[in-house]
This record gives sequence, structure tokens and C-alpha cells, in this order.
Amino acid sequence: MLNQGDILLYDSHFLYHLKHSVPVQIYDGNVHVQIGIVARFNEHFVEIEDTLYNRQRFTFISRPGF
Repeated sequence: MLNQGDILLYDSHFLYHLKHSVPVQIYDGNVHVQIGIVARFNEHFVEIEDTLYNRQRFTFISRPGF
């Protein structure tokens, strides 16, 4: 389990957030883009709020309790 503010890096991180509906905060560099729940993911993309985010371009931060 990740703590609030930890970066999601591995499939297991995204799977945990998907299974438990833990919110994820998304950044493009230092710019906040979105907060939402992971709908699905693969090795290249994460779908949050009907938008696909490239895992290499964006940073995903755990936001439990948001």
C-alpha cells in the first residue's frame, strides 16, 4: 500500500488504486492536471475520468482520504 503523496510507478500500485477506488492525482511536470479514480490501465496508459494518460509523460500521486 502507498501512502498519501507517494508516486505510483508499478502495475501493482495502479492495481491497488483500481481495486480500492483510491484517488490519484495527476501531474504534467509540475502542473496539476486532474484528480480521479483509475478506471483501467496497461503498461502504457492509465484511464482516469474517461481520459487516457501516458504513464511515461505524467506523474501519478496517491491521494487516499481525498
